[in-house]
Amino acid sequence: MNSNQIIDTDVLVIGGGMAGCPAAWRAAKQGLRVTLAEKAKVERAGHAAAGMDTVMDFIPKGMKVMDFLKLAYEREEFLYGRGRTADANILYKIITSAWWALGKMEEMGLPMKWDDGKYHFIRNLFFENKVDTMLVVHFLDAKPIMAAAIRKAGVNVLDRTMVVDLLTNNGRVVGATTINTRTGEFGVIKAKAVIAGTAALARAYEAETPQFYKYKMKYHGAPGAVSGDSWAFGYRAGAELSNMDIGNFWNYRIRDDITVNMGTLTHGEGVPGKVFTWKGDSIPALTAEMYDQIERNGLDPVYLSMANYPDDYQKRAEVSLADERMISLKMAEDRGFDPKSHRFEQMVNKPHNFATCAGLTADEDFKTTLPGLWVIGDSIAGSSSCGYAMISGMVTGENMPRFLKGVPEPVLNEEQIESQRKAALAPLSVVDGTEPMELEVCVRYVCERYGAMRKSEGKLLEGLRRLGSLRRVFLPKLMARNPHYLMRCLEARNIMNLAELHLRACLERKETRGYYVRSDYPERDQARDGMMTFQRLENGKPVLEIRRVPELKPEYIKEGK
Repeated sequence: MNSNQIIDTDVLVIGGGMAGCPAAWRAAKQGLRVTLAEKAKVERAGHAAAGMDTVMDFIPKGMKVMDFLKLAYEREEFLYGRGRTADANILYKIITSAWWALGKMEEMGLPMKWDDGKYHFIRNLFFENKVDTMLVVHFLDAKPIMAAAIRKAGVNVLDRTMVVDLLTNNGRVVGATTINTRTGEFGVIKAKAVIAGTAALARAYEAETPQFYKYKMKYHGAPGAVSGDSWAFGYRAGAELSNMDIGNFWNYRIRDDITVNMGTLTHGEGVPGKVFTWKGDSIPALTAEMYDQIERNGLDPVYLSMANYPDDYQKRAEVSLADERMISLKMAEDRGFDPKSHRFEQMVNKPHNFATCAGLTADEDFKTTLPGLWVIGDSIAGSSSCGYAMISGMVTGENMPRFLKGVPEPVLNEEQIESQRKAALAPLSVVDGTEPMELEVCVRYVCERYGAMRKSEGKLLEGLRRLGSLRRVFLPKLMARNPHYLMRCLEARNIMNLAELHLRACLERKETRGYYVRSDYPERDQARDGMMTFQRLENGKPVLEIRRVPELKPEYIKEGK
Protein backbone atom coordinates (compact mmCIF):
# COMPACT_ATOMS: atom_id res chain seq x y z
CA MET A 1 0.00 0.00 0.00
CA ASN A 2 1.27 3.45 -0.93
CA SER A 3 2.12 5.46 2.20
CA ASN A 4 0.40 8.49 0.65
CA GLN A 5 -2.92 6.71 1.15
CA ILE A 6 -2.40 6.46 4.91
CA ILE A 7 -3.45 9.21 7.31
CA ASP A 8 -0.97 9.38 10.21
CA THR A 9 -2.29 10.88 13.46
CA ASP A 10 -1.72 10.79 17.20
CA VAL A 11 -5.38 10.31 18.09
CA LEU A 12 -8.23 8.96 15.98
CA VAL A 13 -11.69 9.85 17.28
CA ILE A 14 -14.47 7.77 15.75
CA GLY A 15 -17.83 9.53 15.84
CA GLY A 16 -18.53 13.25 15.70
CA GLY A 17 -21.38 13.47 18.21
CA MET A 18 -21.76 14.83 21.71
CA ALA A 19 -18.84 12.71 22.94
CA GLY A 20 -16.52 12.71 19.93
CA CYS A 21 -16.41 16.47 19.39
CA PRO A 22 -15.40 17.34 22.99
CA ALA A 23 -12.76 14.57 22.97
CA ALA A 24 -11.26 15.75 19.69
CA TRP A 25 -11.40 19.41 20.69
CA ARG A 26 -9.74 18.91 24.06
CA ALA A 27 -6.99 16.65 22.68
CA ALA A 28 -6.24 19.08 19.84
CA LYS A 29 -6.12 22.06 22.21
CA GLN A 30 -3.22 20.33 23.94
CA GLY A 31 -1.13 20.08 20.80
CA LEU A 32 -1.94 16.54 19.66
CA ARG A 33 -2.57 15.64 16.04
CA VAL A 34 -6.22 14.62 16.02
CA THR A 35 -8.29 13.07 13.24
CA LEU A 36 -12.06 12.65 13.59
CA ALA A 37 -13.96 10.21 11.35
CA GLU A 38 -17.73 10.68 11.10
CA LYS A 39 -19.93 8.65 8.78
CA ALA A 40 -22.39 11.54 8.41
CA LYS A 41 -21.49 15.24 8.62
CA VAL A 42 -20.16 16.49 11.91
CA GLU A 43 -22.42 19.57 11.96
CA ARG A 44 -25.45 17.36 12.67
CA ALA A 45 -23.85 14.06 13.60
CA GLY A 46 -24.40 11.80 16.56
CA HIS A 47 -27.20 10.45 18.69
CA ALA A 48 -28.36 13.94 19.71
CA ALA A 49 -28.21 15.28 16.13
CA ALA A 50 -30.52 18.30 16.27
CA GLY A 51 -30.54 18.94 20.00
CA MET A 52 -31.01 17.65 23.54
CA ASP A 53 -32.65 18.73 26.75
CA THR A 54 -30.48 18.08 29.81
CA VAL A 55 -26.95 17.39 31.02
CA MET A 56 -26.52 15.23 34.14
CA ASP A 57 -25.27 14.53 36.90
CA PHE A 58 -24.03 17.60 38.78
CA ILE A 59 -23.35 17.26 42.48
CA PRO A 60 -25.14 20.12 44.27
CA LYS A 61 -22.81 22.53 46.02
CA GLY A 62 -22.07 21.36 49.54
CA MET A 63 -23.21 17.77 48.97
CA LYS A 64 -20.73 14.94 49.57
CA VAL A 65 -19.84 12.72 46.65
CA MET A 66 -20.65 9.51 48.51
CA ASP A 67 -24.10 10.81 49.45
CA PHE A 68 -24.71 11.62 45.80
CA LEU A 69 -23.49 8.19 44.69
CA LYS A 70 -25.92 6.56 47.10
CA LEU A 71 -28.77 8.32 45.32
CA ALA A 72 -27.37 7.18 41.97
CA TYR A 73 -27.36 3.59 43.21
CA GLU A 74 -31.01 3.97 44.27
CA ARG A 75 -31.86 5.22 40.77
CA GLU A 76 -30.15 2.23 39.20
CA GLU A 77 -32.00 -0.19 41.49
CA PHE A 78 -35.30 1.41 40.50
CA LEU A 79 -34.51 0.97 36.82
CA TYR A 80 -32.80 -2.40 36.76
CA GLY A 81 -33.66 -4.10 40.05
CA ARG A 82 -31.50 -4.70 43.09
CA GLY A 83 -27.83 -5.36 42.42
CA ARG A 84 -25.59 -2.90 40.59
CA THR A 85 -25.18 -3.36 36.86
CA ALA A 86 -22.41 -0.84 36.18
CA ASP A 87 -18.91 0.02 37.35
CA ALA A 88 -19.25 2.59 40.13
CA ASN A 89 -15.79 3.94 39.32
CA ILE A 90 -17.00 5.16 35.92
CA LEU A 91 -19.92 6.97 37.51
CA TYR A 92 -17.57 8.44 40.13
CA LYS A 93 -15.28 9.85 37.43
CA ILE A 94 -18.18 11.35 35.49
CA ILE A 95 -19.94 13.06 38.40
CA THR A 96 -16.73 14.38 39.93
CA SER A 97 -15.68 15.79 36.55
CA ALA A 98 -19.04 17.34 35.66
CA TRP A 99 -18.42 20.85 36.97
CA TRP A 100 -14.95 20.98 35.40
CA ALA A 101 -16.38 19.73 32.10
CA LEU A 102 -19.12 22.36 32.28
CA GLY A 103 -16.46 25.09 32.20
CA LYS A 104 -14.75 23.46 29.23
CA MET A 105 -18.06 23.17 27.36
CA GLU A 106 -18.56 26.90 27.77
CA GLU A 107 -14.97 27.48 26.62
CA MET A 108 -15.85 25.42 23.56
CA GLY A 109 -18.66 27.90 22.89
CA LEU A 110 -21.70 25.91 24.02
CA PRO A 111 -24.64 27.82 25.57
CA MET A 112 -24.87 26.05 28.92
CA LYS A 113 -27.04 28.76 30.51
CA TRP A 114 -30.77 29.05 29.91
CA ASP A 115 -32.39 31.83 27.89
CA ASP A 116 -32.36 34.15 30.91
CA GLY A 117 -28.56 33.88 31.22
CA LYS A 118 -28.65 31.64 34.29
CA TYR A 119 -28.02 27.94 34.87
CA HIS A 120 -31.33 26.12 35.12
CA PHE A 121 -31.21 22.94 37.18
CA ILE A 122 -34.12 20.56 37.68
CA ARG A 123 -34.58 17.53 39.87
CA ASN A 124 -33.96 14.05 38.57
CA LEU A 125 -37.18 12.14 38.95
CA PHE A 126 -35.40 9.00 40.14
CA PHE A 127 -33.77 10.91 42.99
CA GLU A 128 -37.21 11.22 44.58
CA ASN A 129 -37.29 15.02 44.63
CA LYS A 130 -34.17 15.27 46.78
CA VAL A 131 -31.66 17.22 44.69
CA ASP A 132 -31.44 19.50 41.67
CA THR A 133 -28.91 17.60 39.55
CA MET A 134 -29.94 17.94 35.89
CA LEU A 135 -28.87 21.02 33.94
CA VAL A 136 -31.50 22.00 31.36
CA VAL A 137 -29.96 23.29 28.15
CA HIS A 138 -31.31 24.88 24.97
CA PHE A 139 -29.17 22.96 22.50
CA LEU A 140 -30.73 23.34 19.07
CA ASP A 141 -27.43 24.66 17.66
CA ALA A 142 -25.04 22.64 19.84
CA LYS A 143 -23.69 20.46 17.03
CA PRO A 144 -22.86 23.27 14.58
CA ILE A 145 -21.10 25.07 17.45
CA MET A 146 -19.09 21.93 18.27
CA ALA A 147 -18.22 21.40 14.61
CA ALA A 148 -16.91 24.94 14.27
CA ALA A 149 -14.89 24.58 17.49
CA ILE A 150 -13.08 21.39 16.47
CA ARG A 151 -12.25 22.73 13.02
CA LYS A 152 -10.86 25.91 14.56
CA ALA A 153 -8.78 23.80 16.98
CA GLY A 154 -7.11 22.10 14.02
CA VAL A 155 -8.84 18.72 14.09
CA ASN A 156 -8.63 16.88 10.77
CA VAL A 157 -12.34 16.22 10.20
CA LEU A 158 -13.24 13.39 7.82
CA ASP A 159 -16.94 13.80 7.07
CA ARG A 160 -18.81 10.97 5.33
CA THR A 161 -16.15 8.52 6.52
CA MET A 162 -17.27 5.29 8.21
CA VAL A 163 -14.88 3.05 10.11
CA VAL A 164 -14.92 -0.53 8.82
CA ASP A 165 -12.77 -2.19 11.47
CA LEU A 166 -9.92 -1.51 13.86
CA LEU A 167 -6.33 -2.35 12.97
CA THR A 168 -4.28 -4.19 15.57
CA ASN A 169 -0.69 -5.31 15.99
CA ASN A 170 0.63 -7.48 18.84
CA GLY A 171 -2.63 -7.10 20.72
CA ARG A 172 -2.80 -3.29 20.50
CA VAL A 173 -5.00 -1.04 18.39
CA VAL A 174 -2.89 0.91 15.88
CA GLY A 175 -5.56 2.53 13.71
CA ALA A 176 -8.58 1.74 11.58
CA THR A 177 -9.79 1.19 8.04
CA THR A 178 -12.54 3.34 6.53
CA ILE A 179 -14.80 3.82 3.55
CA ASN A 180 -16.05 7.14 2.22
CA THR A 181 -19.85 6.96 2.18
CA ARG A 182 -20.07 9.16 -0.93
CA THR A 183 -17.16 7.99 -3.11
CA GLY A 184 -16.65 4.43 -1.83
CA GLU A 185 -12.94 5.08 -1.42
CA PHE A 186 -11.18 2.75 1.04
CA GLY A 187 -8.86 4.44 3.53
CA VAL A 188 -6.37 3.65 6.29
CA ILE A 189 -5.71 5.70 9.42
CA LYS A 190 -2.68 5.00 11.59
CA ALA A 191 -2.99 6.21 15.19
CA LYS A 192 -1.28 5.86 18.55
CA ALA A 193 -4.68 5.94 20.26
CA VAL A 194 -8.24 5.36 19.07
CA ILE A 195 -11.26 6.83 20.88
CA ALA A 196 -14.55 5.12 19.95
CA GLY A 197 -17.73 7.13 20.41
CA THR A 198 -20.40 6.21 17.86
CA ALA A 199 -23.38 6.10 20.25
CA ALA A 200 -25.40 3.06 21.26
CA LEU A 201 -27.34 0.29 19.55
CA ALA A 202 -31.05 0.77 18.87
CA ARG A 203 -31.64 -0.60 15.40
CA ALA A 204 -31.68 -4.23 16.55
CA TYR A 205 -35.29 -3.49 17.53
CA GLU A 206 -38.15 -1.88 15.67
CA ALA A 207 -38.34 1.90 15.55
CA GLU A 208 -40.56 3.89 17.87
CA THR A 209 -44.27 4.03 17.25
CA PRO A 210 -46.36 4.76 15.30
CA GLN A 211 -45.23 2.36 12.58
CA PHE A 212 -46.01 3.62 9.09
CA TYR A 213 -43.92 1.27 6.95
CA LYS A 214 -41.44 -1.50 7.48
CA TYR A 215 -38.26 0.47 6.77
CA LYS A 216 -39.19 3.20 9.23
CA MET A 217 -36.23 4.52 11.25
CA LYS A 218 -37.89 6.89 13.72
CA TYR A 219 -35.73 6.32 16.76
CA HIS A 220 -35.31 8.57 19.79
CA GLY A 221 -31.89 9.68 18.55
CA ALA A 222 -30.51 10.02 15.04
CA PRO A 223 -31.02 6.66 13.28
CA GLY A 224 -27.70 6.88 11.49
CA ALA A 225 -25.91 6.95 14.83
CA VAL A 226 -27.59 4.02 16.61
CA SER A 227 -26.28 0.97 14.74
CA GLY A 228 -23.77 0.10 17.48
CA ASP A 229 -20.72 0.58 15.26
CA SER A 230 -18.17 1.07 18.06
CA TRP A 231 -19.46 -1.95 19.94
CA ALA A 232 -19.25 -4.15 16.84
CA PHE A 233 -15.82 -3.22 15.51
CA GLY A 234 -14.48 -3.14 19.08
CA TYR A 235 -15.77 -6.66 19.74
CA ARG A 236 -14.37 -8.00 16.47
CA ALA A 237 -10.96 -6.58 17.37
CA GLY A 238 -10.95 -8.29 20.76
CA ALA A 239 -12.45 -5.72 23.16
CA GLU A 240 -14.96 -6.90 25.73
CA LEU A 241 -18.68 -6.05 25.79
CA SER A 242 -20.77 -5.83 28.96
CA ASN A 243 -24.46 -6.16 29.81
CA MET A 244 -25.66 -7.09 26.35
CA ASP A 245 -28.64 -8.74 28.04
CA ILE A 246 -29.91 -5.38 29.31
CA GLY A 247 -32.00 -3.40 26.86
CA ASN A 248 -33.14 0.08 27.88
CA PHE A 249 -36.90 0.15 28.50
CA TRP A 250 -38.16 3.72 28.51
CA ASN A 251 -40.64 3.56 31.34
CA TYR A 252 -41.86 7.04 30.44
CA ARG A 253 -41.96 6.56 26.70
CA ILE A 254 -44.98 8.08 25.02
CA ARG A 255 -46.89 5.64 22.81
CA ASP A 256 -48.35 8.20 20.43
CA ASP A 257 -45.06 9.92 19.71
CA ILE A 258 -46.48 12.28 17.10
CA THR A 259 -48.25 14.20 19.85
CA VAL A 260 -45.41 15.36 22.04
CA ASN A 261 -42.13 13.74 22.98
CA MET A 262 -40.76 12.70 26.37
CA GLY A 263 -37.94 15.22 26.69
CA THR A 264 -37.95 16.75 30.16
CA LEU A 265 -41.71 16.48 30.47
CA THR A 266 -41.70 13.67 33.00
CA HIS A 267 -39.13 15.23 35.31
CA GLY A 268 -41.32 18.16 36.24
CA GLU A 269 -38.59 19.90 38.26
CA GLY A 270 -39.07 17.35 41.00
CA VAL A 271 -42.82 17.00 40.50
CA PRO A 272 -43.37 13.68 38.68
CA GLY A 273 -46.19 13.26 36.25
CA LYS A 274 -49.07 11.12 37.49
CA VAL A 275 -49.61 7.64 36.06
CA PHE A 276 -53.04 6.01 35.75
CA THR A 277 -54.47 2.66 34.68
CA TRP A 278 -57.18 2.64 32.03
CA LYS A 279 -59.72 2.57 34.88
CA GLY A 280 -58.35 5.85 36.22
CA ASP A 281 -56.57 4.43 39.27
CA SER A 282 -53.32 6.17 40.19
CA ILE A 283 -50.21 3.94 40.22
CA PRO A 284 -46.47 4.51 40.87
CA ALA A 285 -43.91 5.14 38.16
CA LEU A 286 -43.35 1.95 36.20
CA THR A 287 -40.65 -0.61 35.59
CA ALA A 288 -41.13 -3.36 33.03
CA GLU A 289 -41.59 -5.88 35.85
CA MET A 290 -44.40 -3.77 37.34
CA TYR A 291 -45.96 -3.24 33.93
CA ASP A 292 -45.88 -6.98 33.30
CA GLN A 293 -48.00 -7.48 36.42
CA ILE A 294 -50.38 -4.70 35.38
CA GLU A 295 -50.94 -6.44 32.05
CA ARG A 296 -51.55 -9.76 33.80
CA ASN A 297 -54.23 -8.04 35.90
CA GLY A 298 -55.90 -6.50 32.85
CA LEU A 299 -55.23 -2.92 33.94
CA ASP A 300 -53.37 -1.71 30.86
CA PRO A 301 -52.97 0.53 28.95
CA VAL A 302 -51.53 3.06 31.36
CA TYR A 303 -51.44 6.82 30.92
CA LEU A 304 -49.26 9.74 32.00
CA SER A 305 -50.87 13.02 33.01
CA MET A 306 -49.09 16.37 33.19
CA ALA A 307 -52.12 18.27 34.46
CA ASN A 308 -50.47 18.80 37.85
CA TYR A 309 -47.50 20.69 36.40
CA PRO A 310 -47.36 24.47 36.93
CA ASP A 311 -47.81 26.75 33.90
CA ASP A 312 -44.28 28.15 34.02
CA TYR A 313 -42.83 24.65 33.85
CA GLN A 314 -45.09 23.75 30.93
CA LYS A 315 -43.68 26.70 28.97
CA ARG A 316 -40.06 25.80 29.70
CA ALA A 317 -40.70 22.18 28.79
CA GLU A 318 -42.10 23.22 25.42
CA VAL A 319 -38.98 25.29 24.68
CA SER A 320 -36.74 22.38 25.64
CA LEU A 321 -38.86 19.99 23.59
CA ALA A 322 -38.49 22.19 20.53
CA ASP A 323 -34.80 21.27 20.35
CA GLU A 324 -35.49 17.55 19.97
CA ARG A 325 -38.87 17.30 18.27
CA MET A 326 -40.07 20.71 17.16
CA ILE A 327 -42.49 19.14 14.67
CA SER A 328 -44.25 17.28 17.50
CA LEU A 329 -45.55 20.53 19.01
CA LYS A 330 -47.09 21.60 15.68
CA MET A 331 -48.64 18.18 15.10
CA ALA A 332 -50.08 18.15 18.58
CA GLU A 333 -51.61 21.57 18.03
CA ASP A 334 -53.11 20.57 14.67
CA ARG A 335 -54.73 17.49 16.22
CA GLY A 336 -56.24 19.45 19.07
CA PHE A 337 -54.04 17.65 21.58
CA ASP A 338 -53.46 19.69 24.73
CA PRO A 339 -50.51 18.32 26.77
CA LYS A 340 -51.74 20.27 29.78
CA SER A 341 -54.97 18.33 30.03
CA HIS A 342 -54.90 15.24 27.80
CA ARG A 343 -53.28 12.00 28.94
CA PHE A 344 -50.44 10.24 27.13
CA GLU A 345 -50.52 6.49 26.69
CA GLN A 346 -47.22 5.06 27.92
CA MET A 347 -45.16 2.46 26.10
CA VAL A 348 -43.42 -0.06 28.34
CA ASN A 349 -43.55 -3.18 26.22
CA LYS A 350 -40.18 -3.42 24.46
CA PRO A 351 -36.54 -2.40 24.62
CA HIS A 352 -35.96 0.96 23.00
CA ASN A 353 -32.19 0.77 22.76
CA PHE A 354 -29.18 -0.50 24.68
CA ALA A 355 -27.87 2.81 26.00
CA THR A 356 -27.26 3.09 29.76
CA CYS A 357 -25.83 -0.28 30.76
CA ALA A 358 -24.61 -2.14 27.68
CA GLY A 359 -21.51 -1.33 25.67
CA LEU A 360 -17.75 -1.71 25.64
CA THR A 361 -16.23 -2.59 29.01
CA ALA A 362 -14.07 0.23 30.33
CA ASP A 363 -12.42 1.50 33.49
CA GLU A 364 -12.75 4.98 34.99
CA ASP A 365 -10.14 6.31 32.55
CA PHE A 366 -12.43 5.06 29.77
CA LYS A 367 -9.83 2.53 28.65
CA THR A 368 -11.29 -0.63 27.16
CA THR A 369 -9.88 -4.12 27.71
CA LEU A 370 -8.07 -3.77 24.36
CA PRO A 371 -4.85 -1.70 24.65
CA GLY A 372 -4.87 1.44 22.52
CA LEU A 373 -8.69 1.71 22.49
CA TRP A 374 -10.67 4.17 24.60
CA VAL A 375 -14.45 4.50 24.63
CA ILE A 376 -16.73 7.48 25.32
CA GLY A 377 -20.40 8.40 25.38
CA ASP A 378 -23.14 5.83 24.88
CA SER A 379 -20.53 3.35 23.66
CA ILE A 380 -19.40 2.84 27.29
CA ALA A 381 -21.03 0.09 29.34
CA GLY A 382 -22.59 1.83 32.33
CA SER A 383 -22.68 5.37 31.01
CA SER A 384 -25.48 6.91 29.02
CA SER A 385 -27.11 10.12 27.88
CA CYS A 386 -25.79 12.97 25.80
CA GLY A 387 -24.79 14.80 28.96
CA TYR A 388 -22.62 11.93 30.16
CA ALA A 389 -21.20 11.71 26.63
CA MET A 390 -19.96 15.28 26.72
CA ILE A 391 -18.27 14.74 30.08
CA SER A 392 -16.60 11.42 29.21
CA GLY A 393 -15.41 12.85 25.90
CA MET A 394 -13.96 15.97 27.48
CA VAL A 395 -12.19 13.98 30.23
CA THR A 396 -10.70 11.50 27.76
CA GLY A 397 -9.41 14.26 25.51
CA GLU A 398 -7.88 15.97 28.54
CA ASN A 399 -5.97 12.86 29.54
CA MET A 400 -4.73 11.87 26.08
CA PRO A 401 -1.24 13.44 26.40
CA ARG A 402 -0.66 11.37 29.55
CA PHE A 403 -1.98 8.21 27.93
CA LEU A 404 0.30 8.59 24.91
CA LYS A 405 3.54 8.88 26.85
CA GLY A 406 5.83 6.04 25.86
CA VAL A 407 3.50 4.68 23.19
CA PRO A 408 5.63 3.42 20.28
CA GLU A 409 5.07 4.37 16.67
CA PRO A 410 2.22 2.21 15.31
CA VAL A 411 3.10 -0.57 12.88
CA LEU A 412 0.45 -1.63 10.39
CA ASN A 413 -0.21 -5.16 9.16
CA GLU A 414 -0.61 -5.10 5.37
CA GLU A 415 -2.33 -8.48 5.29
CA GLN A 416 -4.92 -7.33 7.83
CA ILE A 417 -5.57 -4.16 5.83
CA GLU A 418 -6.13 -6.11 2.62
CA SER A 419 -8.50 -8.52 4.36
CA GLN A 420 -10.60 -5.65 5.70
CA ARG A 421 -10.57 -3.93 2.31
CA LYS A 422 -11.97 -6.99 0.55
CA ALA A 423 -14.67 -7.48 3.19
CA ALA A 424 -15.69 -3.81 3.16
CA LEU A 425 -15.95 -3.43 -0.62
CA ALA A 426 -17.42 -6.87 -1.40
CA PRO A 427 -21.08 -5.67 -1.55
CA LEU A 428 -20.21 -3.32 -4.43
CA SER A 429 -19.58 -6.32 -6.71
CA VAL A 430 -22.77 -8.22 -5.76
CA VAL A 431 -25.54 -8.15 -8.36
CA ASP A 432 -29.12 -9.16 -7.60
CA GLY A 433 -28.32 -9.71 -3.92
CA THR A 434 -29.78 -8.63 -0.57
CA GLU A 435 -30.72 -5.02 0.08
CA PRO A 436 -29.12 -3.97 3.40
CA MET A 437 -32.34 -2.48 4.77
CA GLU A 438 -34.19 -5.72 4.01
CA LEU A 439 -31.69 -7.67 6.10
CA GLU A 440 -31.78 -5.09 8.90
CA VAL A 441 -35.57 -5.21 9.04
CA CYS A 442 -35.40 -9.02 9.33
CA VAL A 443 -32.96 -8.74 12.24
CA ARG A 444 -35.24 -6.21 13.93
CA TYR A 445 -38.19 -8.53 13.52
CA VAL A 446 -36.32 -11.45 15.10
CA CYS A 447 -35.29 -9.38 18.14
CA GLU A 448 -38.77 -7.89 18.46
CA ARG A 449 -40.48 -11.29 18.26
CA TYR A 450 -38.08 -13.40 20.33
CA GLY A 451 -36.11 -11.05 22.56
CA ALA A 452 -38.39 -8.20 23.58
CA MET A 453 -40.03 -7.73 26.96
CA ARG A 454 -41.15 -11.28 27.76
CA LYS A 455 -38.34 -13.71 27.05
CA SER A 456 -38.13 -17.48 27.44
CA GLU A 457 -35.59 -20.16 26.57
CA GLY A 458 -37.61 -21.45 23.64
CA LYS A 459 -38.13 -18.00 22.13
CA LEU A 460 -34.47 -17.06 22.52
CA LEU A 461 -33.25 -20.30 20.97
CA GLU A 462 -35.60 -19.86 18.03
CA GLY A 463 -34.44 -16.27 17.62
CA LEU A 464 -30.82 -17.38 17.53
CA ARG A 465 -31.67 -20.07 14.99
CA ARG A 466 -33.31 -17.52 12.73
CA LEU A 467 -30.45 -15.05 13.08
CA GLY A 468 -28.03 -17.85 12.23
CA SER A 469 -29.97 -18.57 9.06
CA LEU A 470 -29.96 -14.89 8.08
CA ARG A 471 -26.22 -14.69 8.69
CA ARG A 472 -25.41 -17.79 6.64
CA VAL A 473 -27.73 -17.18 3.70
CA PHE A 474 -28.22 -13.44 3.33
CA LEU A 475 -25.29 -11.65 4.98
CA PRO A 476 -22.81 -12.81 2.28
CA LYS A 477 -25.22 -11.57 -0.40
CA LEU A 478 -25.42 -7.98 0.85
CA MET A 479 -25.57 -5.68 -2.17
CA ALA A 480 -24.50 -2.04 -2.39
CA ARG A 481 -25.85 -0.08 -5.35
CA ASN A 482 -23.68 2.90 -4.39
CA PRO A 483 -21.30 3.97 -1.58
CA HIS A 484 -24.15 5.14 0.64
CA TYR A 485 -25.66 1.66 0.46
CA LEU A 486 -22.22 0.31 1.26
CA MET A 487 -22.45 2.16 4.58
CA ARG A 488 -25.85 0.52 5.17
CA CYS A 489 -24.30 -2.89 4.44
CA LEU A 490 -21.61 -2.31 7.07
CA GLU A 491 -24.27 -1.15 9.53
CA ALA A 492 -26.38 -4.25 8.85
CA ARG A 493 -23.36 -6.45 9.58
CA ASN A 494 -22.76 -4.62 12.87
CA ILE A 495 -26.41 -4.84 13.90
CA MET A 496 -26.55 -8.56 13.15
CA ASN A 497 -23.35 -9.26 15.12
CA LEU A 498 -24.71 -7.43 18.15
CA ALA A 499 -28.21 -8.90 17.92
CA GLU A 500 -26.74 -12.40 18.23
CA LEU A 501 -24.65 -11.36 21.22
CA HIS A 502 -27.76 -9.84 22.81
CA LEU A 503 -29.88 -12.98 22.48
CA ARG A 504 -27.03 -15.19 23.73
CA ALA A 505 -26.57 -12.99 26.79
CA CYS A 506 -30.32 -13.15 27.47
CA LEU A 507 -30.26 -16.93 27.17
CA GLU A 508 -27.71 -17.11 30.00
CA ARG A 509 -29.64 -14.77 32.31
CA LYS A 510 -32.27 -16.91 33.98
CA GLU A 511 -34.20 -14.48 36.19
CA THR A 512 -36.60 -11.52 36.28
CA ARG A 513 -35.71 -8.14 37.81
CA GLY A 514 -36.31 -4.48 36.99
CA TYR A 515 -36.80 -4.11 33.26
CA TYR A 516 -35.64 -7.66 32.52
CA VAL A 517 -38.46 -10.23 32.31
CA ARG A 518 -38.05 -13.98 31.71
CA SER A 519 -41.43 -15.72 31.61
CA ASP A 520 -39.81 -19.07 32.44
CA TYR A 521 -37.83 -17.59 35.35
CA PRO A 522 -40.23 -15.13 37.04
CA GLU A 523 -38.18 -14.71 40.25
CA ARG A 524 -35.00 -12.74 40.93
CA ASP A 525 -31.85 -14.87 41.11
CA GLN A 526 -30.01 -13.49 44.15
CA ALA A 527 -26.79 -15.10 42.92
CA ARG A 528 -26.87 -12.54 40.06
CA ASP A 529 -26.84 -9.55 42.44
CA GLY A 530 -23.89 -7.35 41.58
CA MET A 531 -22.96 -9.49 38.57
CA MET A 532 -22.47 -8.49 34.93
CA THR A 533 -22.41 -10.45 31.68
CA PHE A 534 -19.18 -10.08 29.69
CA GLN A 535 -18.62 -11.21 26.09
CA ARG A 536 -15.49 -11.20 23.95
CA LEU A 537 -13.65 -13.10 21.23
CA GLU A 538 -10.68 -15.31 22.13
CA ASN A 539 -8.80 -16.80 19.18
CA GLY A 540 -11.85 -16.09 17.04
CA LYS A 541 -14.25 -17.94 19.37
CA PRO A 542 -16.99 -16.22 21.43
CA VAL A 543 -16.59 -16.31 25.21
CA LEU A 544 -19.32 -15.39 27.72
CA GLU A 545 -18.52 -14.86 31.40
CA ILE A 546 -20.58 -13.73 34.38
CA ARG A 547 -18.40 -11.73 36.78
CA ARG A 548 -18.85 -9.36 39.70
CA VAL A 549 -19.27 -5.64 39.11
CA PRO A 550 -16.12 -3.73 40.11
CA GLU A 551 -16.39 -2.10 43.54
CA LEU A 552 -15.68 1.56 44.11
CA LYS A 553 -11.97 1.96 44.74
CA PRO A 554 -10.93 2.71 48.36
CA GLU A 555 -9.17 5.93 47.35
CA TYR A 556 -12.39 7.20 45.76
CA ILE A 557 -14.38 6.32 48.86
CA LYS A 558 -11.87 8.27 50.95
CA GLU A 559 -11.98 11.25 48.58
CA GLY A 560 -15.77 11.29 48.40
CA LYS A 561 -16.55 11.28 52.10
